Amino acid sequence: MATSGTVAFRPDVEEIIAEAYEQCGIDVQTRTGYHAECARRSLNLLFSEWSNRGWNYWTVSYQTIALVADQAVYTLAAGLVDIIDVVYRKVSGSTSSDQSMTRIAISEYNQIPNKSDTGVSSQYMIDRQYTPTMTVWQVPDNTSDSIRYYGVLQPEDVTASNQDADVPYRWADAMCSGLAAKLAVKFSPERSGELLALYDRAFNFASDEEGSSVSLRIKPTGMNFY
Repeated sequence: MATSGTVAFRPDVEEIIAEAYEQCGIDVQTRTGYHAECARRSLNLLFSEWSNRGWNYWTVSYQTIALVADQAVYTLAAGLVDIIDVVYRKVSGSTSSDQSMTRIAISEYNQIPNKSDTGVSSQYMIDRQYTPTMTVWQVPDNTSDSIRYYGVLQPEDVTASNQDADVPYRWADAMCSGLAAKLAVKFSPERSGELLALYDRAFNFASDEEGSSVSLRIKPTGMNFY
């Protein structure tokens, strides 16, 4: 028997919602527009949960901040959830070198006696507002240097059922079962416990695989944001 010869399986949002409601025991023929709207909202909340758990590593993006002399505060990438690693890139003529920067809490930054000192920035503080910012110390004294960082971004919003979800193949089962568990609370409470257990199992499988291919995994946390 011939196989398909493809590896393109990626359910779109409509298929994810259908699978989730089927797991809840809700007939596709009885679903209304409200059911679709509710499912899209719950799917975005599921992505928020994953960001808080620190597991959406497929969204990691390499970013560059162009420094400005005498400017300490810089706007970070939209949708930033956390930062994994930061370096200060010092440029001297045609050569450059990277120096690691240390993340500090707002309370630690507040204790720095002279926040206007200039030079090579060795520390940074993150203020995680709707528009996240990075405050560096020492304050840059030139425009040729830069800061490079790996940022974990939130998955893209789900706004319509004909879209693809910003989630890789290996997380498809966790996504469908996680959505089913959230929808069961509202529409099939008698199946809520069973579906939550299935979600936990699928999530553990995906997260174990996510961290199995590296010898050391650094998990982003919310520390030092306050």
